[in-house]
Amino acid sequence: MTPDAITLADGRRLSWYEFGDPEGSPVIYTAGTPVSGLGGALYDESARASGLRWISPDKPGYGASDFCRRRTLTGWGDDVEALARHLDLDRFALAGESGGGPFTLAAAHRLPDRVKAVALIASGGPFSRAERAGISAKARLMGWFARNAPLLNTVRLEAMRRESDSPEKLARFVRDAVAAAPDAAHAVAVRIEVEAVADALRQGSRAAVQEIALIKRPWPFPLNGLTVPVHLWHGALDRNVPLAYARRLSREIPNATLHVCEFSGHDVGVDRSGEITSVLADASG
Repeated sequence: MTPDAITLADGRRLSWYEFGDPEGSPVIYTAGTPVSGLGGALYDESARASGLRWISPDKPGYGASDFCRRRTLTGWGDDVEALARHLDLDRFALAGESGGGPFTLAAAHRLPDRVKAVALIASGGPFSRAERAGISAKARLMGWFARNAPLLNTVRLEAMRRESDSPEKLARFVRDAVAAAPDAAHAVAVRIEVEAVADALRQGSRAAVQEIALIKRPWPFPLNGLTVPVHLWHGALDRNVPLAYARRLSREIPNATLHVCEFSGHDVGVDRSGEITSVLADASG
C-alpha cells in the first residue's frame, strides 16, 4: 500500500494513508509508538461502518515521513493542521492510540476551533511513581530510560527493527505472532501492527527513541486548557499503560469521559473499535 504525501513548510515530507469511508466525516488518527500510519488499517472496517474517513499519517521519521531533528510534542499540531489544509478539511475529529495519545492531545490544544472531538485509546504519557507500579518491567525500564537516558532505548528498538529487517524475517515474525493470537479479530490486528511497526522502523530507531522521550517528560501544554470533548478508552488489564493513569487524565481534562473495558489490555482498540468509531461519528454530527 502506497501512502500519499505532501511537503511541509520546513521542507519535510509528511505521508499518510486513508481507511474507512472516503466520503465520510474525517478523523485524523495518530498511531502508537513505534507504529506507522499503516496501523490505521485496524479501524478500516469499523470506520467504514460508522461513516468515517480515517486518515492515518506517518509521524516524523516513521514510514515515508521525514525525520524532524527539532521535533516537539506540540509541533504535531502544526503537521496535522498542514495536512487538514491540504485535504480541505474545515473541522474534523482526532484519535490517538498508545504513544499517539499525547500528540493527539497536543494537536487538540493547538487547534481548538477545528477539532470536534478526541478519542484516546490506551493513551500513554508520563506516569507518576505510584502509577508505574502497575506496569510491566519492560515498560517501566523504557520509561526510566526515556526520562533519564533516552539513547539507551535504542538497544531495545534496534532489536525490534532487526526482527523484521528482511521480507523473510518479517513473514516469519508475522506468522508466529498471528499463531499466538487468541482469536481471528486479534490475529488480523496483530498482523497489521507487526507490519506497521516494521514500517515505522524502516528509517532506523532514532524517531522512536525521540518520541518516547517526548511522551514521558512533562508536556508543554496544560490539560485543563483543552476545550473539546475527549473520550478515553482503557483496558483494566493494560500492563503498558496503567488504568490509574487514564483515570487521572480523565479527571484533569475538562469534558472528558472514561470508558473502562474490564477484560481488555493494551489492545482495547481491537476490542472496542466499533464503539470508538460510533462515538466519533456521533460527535462529528
